[in-house]
Amino acid sequence: MDKKLISGLKQEDFITTINGKQTNLYTLTNESGMEVSITNYGGALVAIMVPDKDGNMQDVIIGYSNINDYATKPSDFGASVGRYANRIKDGKITIDEVEYDLPKNNFGHCLHSGCTI
Repeated sequence: MDKKLISGLKQEDFITTINGKQTNLYTLTNESGMEVSITNYGGALVAIMVPDKDGNMQDVIIGYSNINDYATKPSDFGASVGRYANRIKDGKITIDEVEYDLPKNNFGHCLHSGCTI
């Protein structure tokens, strides 16, 4: 990242290897100066900077400022919906006559693809 992010995040704080996979921080901006930062570790949104009513840029989501916190502190900060949305009853699904047990993370059911990040 050559330019300073409005959020104050530093890309180098998101670069590491977790479970053999490289993590990073990606930032999108638009012509209005809005900024969205996302990590490829679980697709977590880290910061969304938008102007308030007075034009001052504010972060409108809760997120950590480094990858270590995402990897070690259980939370749903910035979590995006997984491979599917909603619940799969009893955490079981059958595909081509093969039954699969899914993570039961919502009162015995599988919600939004299972465990977070």
